[in-house]
Amino acid sequence: MPTTTAPTTTGTVADASVPERAEKAAHSVRELFARRALGVPGTLLGAPAHPHPESRRAPWHYWWQAHLLDALVDAGLRQLAAGREDHARELRREGHRLLRGITLRSGGRVVNNAYYDDMAWLLLAVGRLADLDRALTGRPAMDCLDAGAALVARLEQGHTGDLGGGVFWNTGHDVKNTASSGPAALGFVRTHRPERAAAVLGWLRERLWNPERRIFHDGLRLVAAGSGSEVTRLDERVFSYNSGPVLAALLELADAAGTPAAQRQELVRAASDVVSGAAEEFGRDLGGHRVLRTHGGGDGGLFTGILARHLADAARHPALPEQARRTAGELVTATAGALWAGRREFDPAVDFAVPGTTASTVVGETVAIFSPDPARHANEAQRPGVPVELSTQVQAWTVLEAAARLDAEGLSAVR
Repeated sequence: MPTTTAPTTTGTVADASVPERAEKAAHSVRELFARRALGVPGTLLGAPAHPHPESRRAPWHYWWQAHLLDALVDAGLRQLAAGREDHARELRREGHRLLRGITLRSGGRVVNNAYYDDMAWLLLAVGRLADLDRALTGRPAMDCLDAGAALVARLEQGHTGDLGGGVFWNTGHDVKNTASSGPAALGFVRTHRPERAAAVLGWLRERLWNPERRIFHDGLRLVAAGSGSEVTRLDERVFSYNSGPVLAALLELADAAGTPAAQRQELVRAASDVVSGAAEEFGRDLGGHRVLRTHGGGDGGLFTGILARHLADAARHPALPEQARRTAGELVTATAGALWAGRREFDPAVDFAVPGTTASTVVGETVAIFSPDPARHANEAQRPGVPVELSTQVQAWTVLEAAARLDAEGLSAVR
C-alpha cells in the first residue's frame, strides 16, 4: 500500500458549493479509512489512521467511531433532504455496518466499555441512526433499539448523588466531569428522561460553570475516596467540546413537552451564555472572520467538530436571541470555509498522491486531506508522508456537514 499523501491540487475557496464540500469530506473519509472490523463481512470500522496500521493491535478508539457514525448520519440526512434517497439508504447501511463493527470490536456488547462519556457519545449517534431509519423505513432497526437501551441503562448507573450529582467519567467512580455529564444529559433528553437531564444540567451549572468566562471547567475529582469524608478537587481545565452537548441539552430540554415556560426561558438564557462563552474562549480571528480554534490530533482532533455540530443547531434555534444565533452560525461557516481552503486533494485512481500529479476536482473522483488546524494549510499542518489520523478528518467532515445544514436553510454563505 502506498505510504505518502503528497499534494496534487488544492482547489480554490469557491470551487464547490457548501453541500459539495460536505460530500467531498464524506467521500474522502469513507475512501481512506473505512474497513471491515477484524476482517468480518458485513461490518465496518474507521481505521485509526491512514495508511491503515498493519497490526490488529492498533489503538482502539471507541468514541472516534461514535463520531464517525454521527457523520455518516449527517451525510445520510443531507442526501435524503436533497432527494437522493438511494445515496441516503447506502449511508444508512454503512451506519448499521459500523454499529455492528463497534459491537464486535467491543467484545459483542456496546457497553463493554469503562468510560461513560464514550457510551454517551455512542448513544447519541445510535439515536440519530434510528432517526435516519425512521425517515427511510418508518421504524428504527432492532440493533439501534437494543444498543440504545443498553447504553442508556449504563449511563443511568453513572448518574448518582455522589459529589452532589452529575455523571461519572469512568467505572473507577472517582471523577465526575463535563465530558461525561454533557452528552449524558443530552442523551437523557432524547430518551425522554427530562428529570434526569435537568438534574445533570443543574449540577453542571452549580459545580463546574465559570460565570465570568461562561464556560465549563473539566470536572471534579474525589481525592480522598474511602476516607470517610468527601474531599474533591476542581479540575479547572477547559475544552471546547464540553460546551457543545451542554448547549444542545439546554435547548432540547427547553423544547421538551411539559417544560414550564419559566424553566424554558432560563434554559434558553443559559444556552445563549454558552454560545457567547464558546465564541470568546474558543474563537480567533482569521482573515477577517472569527473561526474556532482546534486542538491538534488524537482525541483533541475531534473537539472542535463536536462544538461546531451543536453550534449549527443553536444557529437554527428560533428561541435563541438573534445575536447568539448569528454568532453560532458565523463560527461554523467561517471554520468550514477555512478547513476547505486548506485541504489537499489527490486522485488515488491515477496515482496515490505522487507530487505533481494533476487531479480532477469533481466530487467523488478525488479525495481530500483536511488540516487539523483551520489557520494552517494541510501541506504544512498535515505534511505528506505523515499518517493522517481519523479523528482530525472526522472533525473536518463534521464541521463541513454542519455548514451544509446551515446552508440548506439559507443561514450561511460560501466563504
